[in-house]
Amino acid sequence: TGIAESQGEAEQFYQERRENGDTVAMGYAELQEYLPSPPSGYAPAGQPEGFSQSMAGFSMTQAEQSFTNPADAAGNAPSIHVTLLDFGGSEVGYGMMALPMMMNLSQEDAHRRMRTLTMHTPYTWASEEYDKDSKDVTVTAVTRYRYVITVEARNQTEDRSSWVKDLVENIARKFVGK
Repeated sequence: TGIAESQGEAEQFYQERRENGDTVAMGYAELQEYLPSPPSGYAPAGQPEGFSQSMAGFSMTQAEQSFTNPADAAGNAPSIHVTLLDFGGSEVGYGMMALPMMMNLSQEDAHRRMRTLTMHTPYTWASEEYDKDSKDVTVTAVTRYRYVITVEARNQTEDRSSWVKDLVENIARKFVGK
């Protein structure tokens, strides 16, 4: 989808939301319901967190949850951190996050890889940042011209990029129709 086509789609989404009175972000407790269950082998690290904020012309909500895996012999504990943002009341905020993911970027050297990803969920774009030395990976997706999903995997022992992308895509599917 080209940027101009995406802009037209976005305007259609925003118009439909305005017509339905959906002009602010959902509350943080509701957004927390979209957080994933613990990935296999991981346990929640505390309770989900979140907040909502609004001011004239701006409404945003964030929900987040961390998961940990038992430490290895060297004391490294793999972790997953999930952050969800609802820019339901701020088209500009969403647009700043979304634009780079719609541009088909790619950059790689001996230590890092950054690229946009193809997602199989409608109206969803994503990018990946992978540190080849530490095996840390972050995948961020924008979906439905409203939501931003970020999953960070730290202290991994191998490249888990594909696995993290799948986790992000599964979360994005929860927002279909929202």
